[in-house]
Amino acid sequence: MKVIYAGFSKTGTKTMTSVFHEFGYKTYDWLENSWYLGKDWRRIIKEGGTVEDFRRMYEGVDAVVDAPCYNFWEQILEAYPDTKIIISIREEEAWLRALYKQIDSMEKDPIYVMMLLLSYSGRKYFQYTQACSLVAIGNPPSSWRWFTVKNGMNFKRLYRLHNNYVLQKAPKKQLLVYNFKDGWGPICEFLGEKVPDKPFPHANIGASIMREYMENHPIMKRMMREAMFTLGVLTLI
Repeated sequence: MKVIYAGFSKTGTKTMTSVFHEFGYKTYDWLENSWYLGKDWRRIIKEGGTVEDFRRMYEGVDAVVDAPCYNFWEQILEAYPDTKIIISIREEEAWLRALYKQIDSMEKDPIYVMMLLLSYSGRKYFQYTQACSLVAIGNPPSSWRWFTVKNGMNFKRLYRLHNNYVLQKAPKKQLLVYNFKDGWGPICEFLGEKVPDKPFPHANIGASIMREYMENHPIMKRMMREAMFTLGVLTLI
């Protein structure tokens, strides 16, 4: 393990994944954690885990991003004590607006909801989403109505607590507090990588990531195929 991105959701997680991919890092973001480690994470969130669990789960992985990894950065660091940590802290109100927009972009997308309802993989993914949301924002989407109750006061409280804890507890020599406006320089210097000869990436602009995933990501495309097959069977019946 080379690096943990400990920044909260909606603090550039998808941009950071693009950066790590540019470096050639094997990166587990939200979907990879769901697909490959969803069962492990649901158990850990419910019952707890061990150093051996995290060492096994991330053997051969170079970087982790997004929930639930940023919630358990300390436990992952315990399993891989030489790992570096990056955090970016967004202004609180702007972060909350972006979080609301991301939630709405998923819950109000009929194709996305259909995929979760009609796909076996989608239902497993939704169970994982419930568990991660409980840890991250203390308020998971309901299993019977699919919508998250937005409690901005509580969301901001958890965001604040997380950021302050990382700043206080992460080993200072292994921590980079990063501003995305600074581009490649600080990250490349921190991780010992050459500066790529291309513009710095910017991903998930306008909370567009789920549509992009459904169109391009192999995990989401599989869920979509399963949902369309189920829909076809139901239509025939």
